[in-house]
Amino acid sequence: MRIRGFFRQVADIFRVQEDQPDLIRAQVNALSRQIPLMYFLLTANALALSYTHYGAASDTMTIVIPAILSAVFFCRAIVWIKAGDKVDDLAADLMQLRRIRLVALIISVISSVWAVNLFSYGNPYQQGHVAYSMSITVVGCILCMLHFPPAAFIVVGVVLGSFVVHFGLSGNDVFVAIAANMALVSVVIVQIIRSYYAAFSELIASRRVLEEQHRTTQELSNQNRQLAHRDFLTGLANRRDFFHRLETMLAGADDTTRFAVAVIDLDGFKPVNDVHGHMVGDDVLVQAGQRLVTLSGGTSYFARLGGDEFGLIVDHYGNEADLTLLGQALCDVMKVPFETAGGPVHLSCSVGFATYPAVARTPTGLFERADFALYHAKKNNPGSPVLFAARHESLIRQESGIEQALRSADLDAELSLNFQPIFNLLDGTVLVNEALARWHSPVLGRVAPDVFFPLAEKTGQIGDLTRVLFEKLLVAMATWPDVERAAFNLSAQDITSLDRTQWLLERIHDHGLAPRRITFEITETALLRDFDAARQSIETLRQSGARVALDDFGIGYSSLRLVHELEFDSLKIDRSFTAPIARNPRSQRIVKTVFDMCDTMGIRCVVEGVETAEQRDILMQFGCRYAQGYFFAHPAVQPVFDNLTTLSSWRSNIAHGL
Repeated sequence: MRIRGFFRQVADIFRVQEDQPDLIRAQVNALSRQIPLMYFLLTANALALSYTHYGAASDTMTIVIPAILSAVFFCRAIVWIKAGDKVDDLAADLMQLRRIRLVALIISVISSVWAVNLFSYGNPYQQGHVAYSMSITVVGCILCMLHFPPAAFIVVGVVLGSFVVHFGLSGNDVFVAIAANMALVSVVIVQIIRSYYAAFSELIASRRVLEEQHRTTQELSNQNRQLAHRDFLTGLANRRDFFHRLETMLAGADDTTRFAVAVIDLDGFKPVNDVHGHMVGDDVLVQAGQRLVTLSGGTSYFARLGGDEFGLIVDHYGNEADLTLLGQALCDVMKVPFETAGGPVHLSCSVGFATYPAVARTPTGLFERADFALYHAKKNNPGSPVLFAARHESLIRQESGIEQALRSADLDAELSLNFQPIFNLLDGTVLVNEALARWHSPVLGRVAPDVFFPLAEKTGQIGDLTRVLFEKLLVAMATWPDVERAAFNLSAQDITSLDRTQWLLERIHDHGLAPRRITFEITETALLRDFDAARQSIETLRQSGARVALDDFGIGYSSLRLVHELEFDSLKIDRSFTAPIARNPRSQRIVKTVFDMCDTMGIRCVVEGVETAEQRDILMQFGCRYAQGYFFAHPAVQPVFDNLTTLSSWRSNIAHGL
């Protein structure tokens, strides 16, 4: 067993490590640079021996054999020089290593036989040249083949072994000493080869580990880069990638470049999370993204910009009519119900387009104009596409002028309040005076509330407007009779901020007013911005004694849920149901149903937008008790109180309908 193990170890010394591809490539790479030098060294030494022994030995020994060896050495050098171009071919590398192992054996045997025979010719100087030449040749060969021990060991064993034997048996004390020296050198050289090769193998292994780590790091970096530009929920590109793509397209644009940018927003998505939960909402977003990609056949670029908003870049289109058709197709595909675990979800979408270079030449400009077109679609024609046009540019300039005027306005001096009463239709008394904001700008003149309030929310100034207007209301109420009450509208930012709610109550207390005298009106859309925060604010206001009314009831997406889950003191039916009530039986049924619901729940119901006696009469027939509108009173600087003599005319109008 020991003998078998010994021979196995010896065999391993001369074996090519075929299971280590990286090591094989590294060996061939190193040998391809060093072996040509080795062959040039062998050629030089052979020619040198041929020259010094010419005349002392036969022509075969000094001309024919050196010539053949030199030719072989030269050809092998050329082969190895070319081998450097095939390092990545593992099969070729293995063939080269096996060949050099065989060639090393053949050349070592031939060279040793030639040198030993040549040693017997000539004088001591010529013999010394043979011994010296073979010694330095062996050392040079070993240095050139340190990276491939099988070949190096063959050279050591054959060349040095043959000379050790030859000199050891010569009977000459000098040559015997040289033989002993060579044997010792052979042992040292073998150890050097093994140590160097072990270090070389470890270096290659370490490099392989480092390369694998680098590859892993690079893959993670690529994954992170993809994640940084990919929406994790839908798998589409994200907002960052959307603008990066826009910047890239614009950087490479020329005079012939034409493309369009679209912003797509799902109409009615916000209540989905509140009604069905976030998991259903996420499922809807995923399905929406899939529908967009499927509709385009995977050829268009889509991105999820955030929330329920998607972006689209259209590289090629014929004309604006094509964009309109594409936008309508997008809107149509979103009208198909989404099948979810919570049941079918019905949505629609609005689309805004902006074209390059017609309307803008920068990423920000294109996006802002597409977003404005989307805003225009949602405001004027929800569920449809809109292309940004010249008229929209004038609207942007108009809004920009209003925004600038609002930022520089002296709000305390320029803002004021008008009051519009809400009447009790049964006895003609005033229930409450609603405070309505008015802005008279020295630059723009009078600006309508439905114009400057959305812009104030957009620019973050709505909090300043609330503070100024509420302070004016409190100052005015300090002069009213203690029984008179007022209604004040709160924005989405107001009702979703507990700090703002606390500030409102503190100001009421500082002015010495009873909270019960103030009703805070809140729209459905404001509540849906942050439902939980709004719930907390409503509870805080009602616990203080203040009243809370749900304004514009019926135009939101989850009106009944709001009434069910939140505590309100009153509910105001939106004017859009009042306007057609005289001729639309469906509106009549809806309003009558809301009256019945409010009676059942013990909530006061107020109808907005009453403008004709016919509307008043129909509403009273259905059981309407509280109403507000131009038919009774227009907004005015002075509030309407029960003790005013002018109240008799409104009571007369009301009584006529009894």
